[in-house]
Amino acid sequence: MLGTIGNILINSAFLVGFLSLIGYFLYSQKENNRYLTISNWLFGLKGLLILAASGILLYLILTHQFNYYYVYNYTSSSLQFKYLISAFWGGQEGSFMLWILFSALMGLGLMRWVREPYRGPVLFFLTLNQLFLLSMILGVDLGTFKIGASPFRSLAEAMPNAPFIQSNPDFVPSDGKGLNDLLKSPWMIIHPPALFLGFSMMAVPYCFAMAALWKRKYHAWVNAALPWTLGANLSLFTAIFLGGYWAYVTLSFGGYWAWDPVENASFIPWLIGTAGIHTMLIQRKSSTSQKASIILAMLAYVAVVYETFLTRSGVLSDSSVHSFVDLGLYNQLLLFMAAILGVGIGMLIYRYKDLPSQQNESKFLSREFMTFAGAMVLFLIGMVMALGTSSPIIGRLFVENPTPPEISFYNEWTMPLAILAAMLTVLGQYLFWKRHNAESLANELLWPVAGACIATLATIFIGDVRDLYYMLYLLSAWFALFGNASIMFRLARKKPKLIGGTLSHIGFGIMLLGFLASSAYEGNLLDPSVRQYNEAIKQGKVTDEKGNLVTQPVDFLELNLNEPKIVNNKYKVTYKGYTLRNQERPGQQEYKIKFEELNKSGIDDTFFLSPQVYPMGRADTTINWSVDVDVMAGFFSDIYLYVAGSSYVERKNEHYRNRKKKQNRNTIQPASQSVKVQRAQQDSVPTQKITFAKGDSVCMGNYRFTFRKYGQVDQSKLPDSTSIAVRALVDIKYDANQTPYRIKPLFALYSDEGKNWVYSPPAIFSEQDIEVQFTRVFPESGKIELTVKGISEKPKEEWILLTAEEKPFVSLVWLGTFVLMAGFSVSIHRHWDRERKKSTQL
Repeated sequence: MLGTIGNILINSAFLVGFLSLIGYFLYSQKENNRYLTISNWLFGLKGLLILAASGILLYLILTHQFNYYYVYNYTSSSLQFKYLISAFWGGQEGSFMLWILFSALMGLGLMRWVREPYRGPVLFFLTLNQLFLLSMILGVDLGTFKIGASPFRSLAEAMPNAPFIQSNPDFVPSDGKGLNDLLKSPWMIIHPPALFLGFSMMAVPYCFAMAALWKRKYHAWVNAALPWTLGANLSLFTAIFLGGYWAYVTLSFGGYWAWDPVENASFIPWLIGTAGIHTMLIQRKSSTSQKASIILAMLAYVAVVYETFLTRSGVLSDSSVHSFVDLGLYNQLLLFMAAILGVGIGMLIYRYKDLPSQQNESKFLSREFMTFAGAMVLFLIGMVMALGTSSPIIGRLFVENPTPPEISFYNEWTMPLAILAAMLTVLGQYLFWKRHNAESLANELLWPVAGACIATLATIFIGDVRDLYYMLYLLSAWFALFGNASIMFRLARKKPKLIGGTLSHIGFGIMLLGFLASSAYEGNLLDPSVRQYNEAIKQGKVTDEKGNLVTQPVDFLELNLNEPKIVNNKYKVTYKGYTLRNQERPGQQEYKIKFEELNKSGIDDTFFLSPQVYPMGRADTTINWSVDVDVMAGFFSDIYLYVAGSSYVERKNEHYRNRKKKQNRNTIQPASQSVKVQRAQQDSVPTQKITFAKGDSVCMGNYRFTFRKYGQVDQSKLPDSTSIAVRALVDIKYDANQTPYRIKPLFALYSDEGKNWVYSPPAIFSEQDIEVQFTRVFPESGKIELTVKGISEKPKEEWILLTAEEKPFVSLVWLGTFVLMAGFSVSIHRHWDRERKKSTQL
């Protein structure tokens, strides 16, 4: 019933939105306020209908109504409340609803603050955009084709061919599939809303640009559009930062950016939008660059729609780990993109001759030329990324299964452009606020250049930089930092509201330094023996069993339980064991790694890292494991750690393989043979001895014995001549989904007739036919010995294989991000305050 109401609300919203679109068109043509009033009410009603539908979907999620496909596919009964909320936008349908809600909020703001003659056309194009988004969740079946995929589909509607549905159409599963484990992160709760808020706001400058073409008012629109464009870029950059930080602290690809096609596609609108901000500033100051501002405002939102197409159409399903599954929206998304781009290009061509042209060419040393040049560099970076991102699609014209370009493609093309952009930030700022000739500009730049050179030389010396390309890169980054800082301090003394641009450029320079340090100069933490081995490989002294030269160095750190190793002559690292944490993910292990920082006098600082491993699913012969990274963040460097393998993981894989082999044999022994086997087993019960200290764990087969502590002994039940009596509290874990079984074996020494005797009755673990005796105490080491009967496997050594990296100055990436966002915020406040004052004066 609720699903039906939800579908009615969505379809009603589409119909009401279509009526408001007609009303805004009539108002824009005839300028009759009656049409505007009616259209505004219809627009608001559309927003309320979508809000009500969103409330129903959220209610279905929170009440675990798994008869709905969306609820079943993205939630489970054990999912924490915060992740149930985030599941609302965890799938395609819900994320479209979130996007539409944010777009509706943008519309309400535009009704209040947009002035004539742009109001009607802006709201017309925004409503047109919303109709396309609404069509993605209509779920209307027209027989030959469907329009959209409704979030209120039942299981029977979404999976009509499933055997359990065909046998029982009213089947309701007891639990859902749950949210993707990788998305169970606080950063993923806030990353999508920030991204879709940015997408919604990026539509506003597009609407203003189209309104300017429609009404042939090519200049004043940038004043109103500029705060929205800045807000869109701030929101998008916040989302990109959150996604990058999530990847850094969660995924194991080694950093905060992997040049994944979907990552890139999220960044491209920001680059083009930032380029558009620069041309808008030129247009506002000098009444030039009208064409560039309109084109970039249009392309920024086209890039948003293109990102949506790449992510949701399934075209990148083999090239990206982030893409959604295909819901059959390929044609609709393609039409959406074609319409947004086609309308923009069509109107631009229609009005192109009417657009103002610059009468005189800008001088090379002018704010117009330098700012425009900076905008074009940003645009070129976006186009390089777009080319690489689109290569899996373009490549299908030439090969059957194209692959994305290597990371080197992006680095080789974006790095020189980033160097050029860094230099232009300084030249553009000096020329933006004051006119200069070559001589006066050279005098002004003397101190920033000197500071940049000194800082670069110091960085080269301290960081042992030997690459000339990196030296030039460092010089450009320091130049951006010193040059923009000089301008910022001058502006701050006169009018602090003007420092937004320089502050953003300073953040950009800081980020460039962080990018190079954390990427080009990261290093693995390795013990001396591995370093010697890698050096021998480098010298061509290592061969494999077949006599071939080994060329691949070892990048892993292998540790045995409680056996510390010195790594990089800087840390003493010890593996302290693991715990099973089934509350968060079934079968999840959390490993405890102790780091002790060394100095000349000994231990300087101690910290612990806790990387995690959990099963994602099973293949034919093994379990598919996923990992969560743990990071020790510091200003000068981060320790980045994840598990590459462990004895526990190996045992679970071996157990799974053996179980599969037994299932595949599918043999039944004759009764007589079975009896013989049972007798043989009874005649020879396997016995093992294990020795461990308090807190240690020892594994035998699938059993894990953990010596927790010593327990109290009831002396009244022991002989009076007892001299020593202790109990060991030992936990036995044999299944990751079970709570440990606690046994309390006793060890007692007593005297009888002048002789010492040991009293050690067996503790029985009857459920598994295991007997455990406490047979010895080692006072000098604090360890105990247990004799275990009933387990054939011998005790196995606990070990772990780690990928441990030291990443210098990652903190500069985050610091630069915050400074850049602060600069955007200052600029937003400045331009928004100006527009707000103009609105109140009308």
